[in-house]
Amino acid sequence: MDEPSHLRGSLDHSGKTVEFYYPAGLSWECTHCGRCCRDIEGWDRRVLLLKKDITRLEEAGEQGFYEQTDEGEFVAVMKKEDGRCVFLGENGCMVYEDRALLCRMYPFYVERQGDVYVIGVDMGCPGVGGGEGLAEEFFRGLLGYALDQMDG
Repeated sequence: MDEPSHLRGSLDHSGKTVEFYYPAGLSWECTHCGRCCRDIEGWDRRVLLLKKDITRLEEAGEQGFYEQTDEGEFVAVMKKEDGRCVFLGENGCMVYEDRALLCRMYPFYVERQGDVYVIGVDMGCPGVGGGEGLAEEFFRGLLGYALDQMDG
């Protein structure tokens, strides 16, 4: 499947209008395959964590699940065992309700390009092409959530 073209959208966030581009004509539905939770051939998965991610998981009783890093807004990286997220169990994510921002966003990601955000998609995700078509409103919510999590 080819990389989709992008459409322009806007979002009101913290009293400002935020411009963004999102994939056009894309449908997606999670297949619960766990591909996003482990390394795959040619790609070592790295789940970067915000301070808010760490706080949320620690408040849920989790400890020792990350290593410090310094990558912009991200302060840590999720630990793995045998190429798998430490929270990936036999029945999927063991901390699903408290999972990290990047886990909540997958297969989508946000790149800032100046004053504009571009939402991309991992076309290798088996759920891409399934489910209902995604409209601007879906991507507006996704970006709004990401911006809220990255604030403070």
